[in-house]
Amino acid sequence: MKINNELIFEINGEKVTHDIVYNWEYKRMIAVHKTLAKMEGVKFSPYFDKWVKEKNIDAMRSEILRIKIQLGIEKMRSELKAKTKLANIISKFSNVLSNKRKFSITEIVVPNTNLTPKELLDRIIEIMMVNNDKHLEINLNTNPDHYVLQEVSDDVQEVLETTGGSPLPTHFFAHYNDEEKLVSTFDPKFEVQAPGTARLEDGTIIGGVRHQVGRDKDVLRFRALVEFPAVLPNYMIKEHQLHLACEFGHWISAAIDDNNFKS
Repeated sequence: MKINNELIFEINGEKVTHDIVYNWEYKRMIAVHKTLAKMEGVKFSPYFDKWVKEKNIDAMRSEILRIKIQLGIEKMRSELKAKTKLANIISKFSNVLSNKRKFSITEIVVPNTNLTPKELLDRIIEIMMVNNDKHLEINLNTNPDHYVLQEVSDDVQEVLETTGGSPLPTHFFAHYNDEEKLVSTFDPKFEVQAPGTARLEDGTIIGGVRHQVGRDKDVLRFRALVEFPAVLPNYMIKEHQLHLACEFGHWISAAIDDNNFKS
């Protein structure tokens, strides 16, 4: 699973190379390897350390996916429960401290595609929200920090992941088409959007998203936007920009690959 070479990443108005995105992914794979290796019954390939030294990202990514699939969502959720419980307490406290939000934004330019903005967004949402084996593998593989991404009811996605810069994984539920307490607004230069709130299991809103897609001359432009409590340090917001580049770089690549949508 590779990011399409033609995609162009932009953060804070500056282009970001694929090497920077892959280097971020590489560092996170090392961290996730340590987390997964502590789980009961996990046995990584004896070649993993060799792949780390060689910076063989493709091999590392495939092996981490193999372990996640082997463990299964329920097992990973159980193994990480203590950490997510603590992270969720911190998230709830952070939300109480301030009603203001900080935005983590990454934009991705998508050239040479016949897809419309709506078709691209619909395909991404289909991968994220329609539960099947193919989508499970894609969703776990788009970012090393993904442990659970699955639809649990209409427009509601269960997410267990480590957000950029966080020392702990968070367990929350993304409620799409729910704009309660969102601070961001739809930018009219885009055509379609996927807004949503991020809620803990008890319904507490801890943030939100407003992903948007539009045309920019002869290319498509995707804006990934996540709202965080304003008390979070700026370095976490910046790290999450690379988190977004990694996951949406892979998601968009999967979405423009027609092989993922052939029956």
